[in-house]
Amino acid sequence: MGVIVGKSIFPGIVIGQPYIERKKKIDIENYKISSEKVEEEIERFLESVQKAKNDIKQIKGNLEGKINKEDLQILTVHIMMLDDPQFISDIKKGIKKEENNAEAVVKKVSNKYIEMFEKIADPIYKQRALDIKDISERIIMNLTHEDDIDSNLNGKILVIRELLPSELLKIYYSGINLSGIIMEYMGETSHTAILTKALEIPTLMGGNDIFSVDWGDKIILDTTSMEGKVVTNPDIKTLNRYDEEKNRYRNKMKEIEESIDKETVTLDGERVYLHLNIGGRLDITQVSRKRPDGIGLLRTELIYMDAVEFPNEEKQKKIYENIAREFEESQPNKPIVIRTLDIGADKKLSYYKMVDEENPSLGCRGMRLTLADKNLFKNQIKGILRAATHHNIKMMYPMITNLKEIIEAKDLVEECKKELLIEGKEFKENIEVGMMVEVPSNVMLADIFADYVDFFSIGTNDLTQYILATDRYSPIAEKLYDCYDPAVIRAINMVSSAGLRKNKKVSVCGEMAGENQAVIALLSLGIRDLSMAPAYIPKVRNLIRKIELSELKEIKIKLLKSKDSQEVKNILNEYLEIIEGRN
Repeated sequence: MGVIVGKSIFPGIVIGQPYIERKKKIDIENYKISSEKVEEEIERFLESVQKAKNDIKQIKGNLEGKINKEDLQILTVHIMMLDDPQFISDIKKGIKKEENNAEAVVKKVSNKYIEMFEKIADPIYKQRALDIKDISERIIMNLTHEDDIDSNLNGKILVIRELLPSELLKIYYSGINLSGIIMEYMGETSHTAILTKALEIPTLMGGNDIFSVDWGDKIILDTTSMEGKVVTNPDIKTLNRYDEEKNRYRNKMKEIEESIDKETVTLDGERVYLHLNIGGRLDITQVSRKRPDGIGLLRTELIYMDAVEFPNEEKQKKIYENIAREFEESQPNKPIVIRTLDIGADKKLSYYKMVDEENPSLGCRGMRLTLADKNLFKNQIKGILRAATHHNIKMMYPMITNLKEIIEAKDLVEECKKELLIEGKEFKENIEVGMMVEVPSNVMLADIFADYVDFFSIGTNDLTQYILATDRYSPIAEKLYDCYDPAVIRAINMVSSAGLRKNKKVSVCGEMAGENQAVIALLSLGIRDLSMAPAYIPKVRNLIRKIELSELKEIKIKLLKSKDSQEVKNILNEYLEIIEGRN
């Protein structure tokens, strides 16, 4: 009997048979072709690219309605990459110049791009390397006609070094039911991790040397805590214990489901507000089932990414109004926070050429980009102001660095209002405006920023990355990326305290908002508004109903005195065990 540990991505307990996938290595022949066959070979390559695009579009179309559209956005990105003229041109030139077969040239060119992106320190480019790997493998499989999924995978726990997003979606689309996933690759914020959460597949990432393990015929996958584990070749005693654990977990899930229609109130009667994070579209079935208190983060960049050009003021107004109307059908009068355009770094637009930067995460992104193109920004501001006329809509700025940006944006909003007034268009005069807290300067100057905005929303993903100077996609530096680090906890406390002093609402909209241990920490620090993916609302609501806020005073003192993240996690886990025992 052995144990493998890793990071839990989606919770669950699975007892089942492992399916060991040693990652099919397609044997690519490298052979010369005659000059007369070059154009024919290029045509064969282009046909495989077109087939790849058609396949992705078909998968995307068939999964719409089954998976959140936001989670399917990765497929749109892959289609855009398959249309990239530089990538296609490099391969065509390679076939002509080297007079080699298409498979070999695709492999050579894609490896060049992958190596180039992997050498760049920025985490966004690490993900881009994986995306290129994904689309190039799809092209090669089309060229070699090796694209089958083994039906023996059905009902088993997939053990694999690395699972690419399109592979996971194809497995799901094919009707294969994965009981669980164990990956050696670590990337809890990767596209694959996001999809396993969306598909609700118990998943563990970061297991070491998984192919040197004797898996046996039956394994136990337990991802119910932050540190997940796999038990290989379990004995009868362990199997029996986990059968009981599985039943307890099933009962807990039933309890969570039953709490959906109850108020999110602590044991001592304080209301906590749970909001949704959504992309440019609204899944109304998710809304009615989860009963959120509002939309805490509407990411408008996905609206832009779906377009073929910058959407104008009128189009944006209609999009925001439609989302508001749909939302209000089941959740009347509840707030919707629209974040202004946040492109740059990992988010690109096919119709807009970004300036090449060595480190785009620290470059022209978010507010820096929109303030540099005021006409672009004014179109969005006007669209939001007009959509807010008859709806409870608020506006929020991303990636703020200094007060000058806030003042500049505020002046621009007033300019937009004057222009709308002259044009005789209805708009909301007193719209609430907030800012994301994502960089250390926001934390240090939170008390000053509070005088210029109506609310704060802490983006813990970026805040953690910038405070700890870590690359969350790096297999080495990623281990340092930890939102439970005392530096991050203290930063959140500073912002929360500044908000309370200035009577400004402070919410959290990063991954932390959906994690049980983090919810305890955030409540202890005075946070009463959380925004998260729809799937996490029921479990967080159920947890909050077991918490007594008066007990968290001591927790807060301990957290702020902690020396490392393990100490923070131990404090939170200890309290979590206490409250999970409450009926």
